[in-house]
Amino acid sequence: MTPFGKYMRNLRLEKGLLLKDVADRLQVTSAYLSALEHGKKGIPSKEFVERIINGLALDAEAGKELKKAVRDSETEFTIPAKVTPFAFETANAFARQLPSLSEIQLKRIKELLDDE
Repeated sequence: MTPFGKYMRNLRLEKGLLLKDVADRLQVTSAYLSALEHGKKGIPSKEFVERIINGLALDAEAGKELKKAVRDSETEFTIPAKVTPFAFETANAFARQLPSLSEIQLKRIKELLDDE
């Protein structure tokens, strides 16, 4: 499950809505919404994110959290051309090792990055 899928599922459950209820509001199928929640579909378009915000009547803070969850669910990244060779090497090493890192190691790395 992606951060976006987890956020959507929690949001839906907090509002006491069934998958079908949300799907009807967003004019999509329950199967599509389920696939989004489980990370089996790519992240939604900006237009669909706006449809979620409007369809579920999210306030500004919830809309911001939804957009953050979408950003945190990206699966493709571009390494900026202006980084040093060492930075490029480090980014690639991280990508290779990512599947084997523990949650504790990942939390430490994220804390280091969030401090910047």
